[in-house]
Amino acid sequence: MSSSALNAPADGAAQDAGGAQDAGHERVGAAAAELYGADPQEFTERRKELAAAARAAGDTAAAKQISALRKPTRAAWVVNQLARAGPGARDRLAALGAALREAERAKNGPRLRELSAGRGPLIDELTGQALAVAGVTDTPAGLREDVEATLTAVLADPDVAAEFAAGTLTRAAQWAGFGAASFGPVPDNDVPDDADGPALPVPDGPPVPKAERGSAAPLPARPGQSAARRTQAAPPAQAAEEAARQAARRREIFDDAERTVASAAAATAAAVAAEDWLEAEVRSLEERLTRARTDLADARRRARNAEAAERKARQTLDRLPRP
Repeated sequence: MSSSALNAPADGAAQDAGGAQDAGHERVGAAAAELYGADPQEFTERRKELAAAARAAGDTAAAKQISALRKPTRAAWVVNQLARAGPGARDRLAALGAALREAERAKNGPRLRELSAGRGPLIDELTGQALAVAGVTDTPAGLREDVEATLTAVLADPDVAAEFAAGTLTRAAQWAGFGAASFGPVPDNDVPDDADGPALPVPDGPPVPKAERGSAAPLPARPGQSAARRTQAAPPAQAAEEAARQAARRREIFDDAERTVASAAAATAAAVAAEDWLEAEVRSLEERLTRARTDLADARRRARNAEAAERKARQTLDRLPRP
């Protein structure tokens, strides 16, 4: 028997496994496209249905991935609708982000300031488009701020940009920091690096004098210097421990924030329900007051008519001779 004949079953099994995996990816992708593009109020129930359908089809891996898809916050959903409306917003943000990073790498101050001047108007324009596409009217200030912050983060953070491009953001993003995509202040190209003058701004902490920047000796950690920068100068074991501690701390902070959001959301729902009930009660009382005033006016009119009829009857009686 030839070796090709011996290998045929294994190759066929591999092809079947690959086909099943591709089908699973397609199933998860289709589920994500539907869930993140639909009304967020229907997200949880529809996710259960799609996961159940995947399990019924024997695709347990896809079912797990679909169940793991997180419901987007309102701000994230609004931004997702902008991304799904067409490539225009994605392309404009990607082009501006690339131009800003290139200008910063080249330390081209004039170009960087020129691009930065156009960043605000673009974010404002796209924020308005996102709210319009999502059908949001009477926009709360907090929602608009979250949408603006997320679109700004798309410019600076490649991970956020990738989620935006896919239309699968799950929460509002905040851009903070200083780095290759920070688009912070840079010096004019006219000033040589060795010229006397103020020190250049650094990512964390106060400005560092040129003598320190040119020194080969390691500098002590400055107040406010980030843990990530201190970790780079530490031995590998210490760096790993520090990174693990920072990761655990970030997870703790994130979990606390999620609990705070859930509590605030519950309080908001209760307050909104109370507001709706009180508004209905006020409307009911106003309607009752209007009816009561109308009834009072009618009663006063009937009373006056009755008094007039009584006077007329008395006058007639007085004119009659007594028997």
